[in-house]
Amino acid sequence: MPEKVQFLFRDEFISVDEVIKKLSAFEDLCLESGDLRGVFATAYLHITRSIEKGLGDSVFTDATWTRIYLIRFANLYREAVMNDEKGNLNLVPKSWKISFSLAKEKEGLIIQHLLLGINAHINHDLAIALFDVSIDPERVQKYGDHNRINDVLAKATEQMKREVSVKYAPILKRLDKKTGYVSDEITNFSIPKARDHAWSFAIALTRAATPTESRILRRALDDQAAVLARLIMASPTRDPRVTRTVTTIKWVDGFAASVRKIFRRS
Repeated sequence: MPEKVQFLFRDEFISVDEVIKKLSAFEDLCLESGDLRGVFATAYLHITRSIEKGLGDSVFTDATWTRIYLIRFANLYREAVMNDEKGNLNLVPKSWKISFSLAKEKEGLIIQHLLLGINAHINHDLAIALFDVSIDPERVQKYGDHNRINDVLAKATEQMKREVSVKYAPILKRLDKKTGYVSDEITNFSIPKARDHAWSFAIALTRAATPTESRILRRALDDQAAVLARLIMASPTRDPRVTRTVTTIKWVDGFAASVRKIFRRS
């Protein structure tokens, strides 16, 4: 698996088509091996396809800038995965370390894996991607396209959640029906607010007067996303509905499996 991932992600993405192709291949590898990094990869792949469709449908005022922005954003994810695979942990953002670590341990709820990936990619990577591709000139126009992505995300979220549920967590699908927890958590995470904060942080990076000031801002961005990751790690334990429902569903699943074994023997 590590060698396959490193081979897959060894070169920088240069087109949206390549991003989709490589994310799809990574998702397949994760599904085959039970790698929980695939939870976010599935979500990210669906969202990227939705934005690509928006590019084709002329949703964005500056499609060229939006495409470059999308590719740079994806490359930051690729770099995080690659550095983690190679053991270059000092180059992996803290929020991604927390996400990848939980995936390796095969612990936690599927919703945690999803939200940890969303948090790291939006609350850390997005501001850096915006800074790298430049929010100037024509900042107002670019901000408009940045917000149009929010509209695409709003329309794509339900289908994205269904894909994750089907591929990784039948238990998640039933949990959502019983408690509304999945919908609530994604809503409460407030992706549009996080994306707006990323834009503000990109402005701050653009205004940084010295390399030292830029480093301080990047460190603050890294720390902030890591704190949010820790809160995501802790949050399910604070909702007794989730604990009770998961326990019940697991008991029912175990009982049903035992019954099926008995009938197969007979």
